[in-house]
Amino acid sequence: MVVASEPRAEPAQAEAPAPRPVIGPVRWAELPAVARLQARAFRRGLAYRLPTLLLLRASPGVRFLVAREQGRVIGCAIGDRAGTIGRVVNLAVDPDVRRRGVGTALLAAVEAALPGGDMLLMVEAHNTAARALYEHAGYLPSGQAPNYYGRGHHGIWMRKPRPQGG
Repeated sequence: MVVASEPRAEPAQAEAPAPRPVIGPVRWAELPAVARLQARAFRRGLAYRLPTLLLLRASPGVRFLVAREQGRVIGCAIGDRAGTIGRVVNLAVDPDVRRRGVGTALLAAVEAALPGGDMLLMVEAHNTAARALYEHAGYLPSGQAPNYYGRGHHGIWMRKPRPQGG
């Protein structure tokens, strides 16, 4: 006697998590991709263009990092040091991959590249997502800069206290 059985349900296939980005120093050949990323990530007039990126890449005290996913540049972080203060000069994430931890990973990487001493950055006052990212990472508002990003676009200085020794 043959007994018909219910077809077995296939195990539910979980959506594969996105690959983790690899963060490392920017390569000269990646600078055009970083310029395109900047144009996508920031409003007109705020994005760094290729000449500025070339200058930053060539500057010895600058830490210029990128996040790569499957060989594609999806974010960048640029930092430097002014005396004992580490500064986050620029942090950009491709709009298509935001809210996946890329900005958090880049921020941690640029902080690690500038050990010891407080960290300082400027953020647009109305950019609540970026402000939340920085606050979650331990940055506290420390001052205001009226019209820093253009007329009516105010900046907020944010500082992260860190020990001098790293």
